[in-house]
Amino acid sequence: MITEIVTFQMKDEASLANPSSHARKVIRDFLTLVLVAPGAQNAYYGQFIEKLETVVMFIGWNSIDDHKKFMSSSNYETHINHLRTIINDETPLTILHVPFTPSDDPSPALGANSKVGATEVVFFYFPSTLTSGDKDAIMSSVDKMRPVMERSESLALYDGWAVEEAVPTPGPQASEREMSRVYVNVVGWVDVEAHMRFQGSEDFGRNIHHLLGIKDMRHTAVFHVKLQAM
Repeated sequence: MITEIVTFQMKDEASLANPSSHARKVIRDFLTLVLVAPGAQNAYYGQFIEKLETVVMFIGWNSIDDHKKFMSSSNYETHINHLRTIINDETPLTILHVPFTPSDDPSPALGANSKVGATEVVFFYFPSTLTSGDKDAIMSSVDKMRPVMERSESLALYDGWAVEEAVPTPGPQASEREMSRVYVNVVGWVDVEAHMRFQGSEDFGRNIHHLLGIKDMRHTAVFHVKLQAM
């Protein structure tokens, strides 16, 4: 299984938690179509608490090939064009495919666990020229934080490298930067406050340098989202 992560900005303000929201209906119509496609397993959607105009969708597929077949289907263009009616076309729509670990299905951190009230989503951006040795060194630093996370109030943690090797790097100087490889974390919390308590803990303070000191890290984007399951 592999997880497609889609992010985009909406044209207009909307609350996806509101059942009468037009944007919510458009997204749900699109994901309903996705879930009848061969190979589609599950789908979750929401908007980042820190950037309410930004929507994120997590779609589980058996394989990337299943997703590609869906995109080449006869009715795909009609439905993706309907989705585009709510997308701000001045900002990029981003699609990543991530084979998560320790399980390839990260849904317990996305909302399959009813106790998860907020999902932390972290995107780490690195040079696209990373070697396998570079990635091993990065993961060695990441692994030093795992016991710290296990001692926290987190309910589920999944991570993985996006298979895309050339992803635009966000940030104020993005246009001047080379493309990036992206490493993704998703963490399930009871609520955002639980994550904030962890960030304020001595355990976090003593160990966060393992992440902040990772060589060649260009940019980090951290968001929280209350995801809704289809």
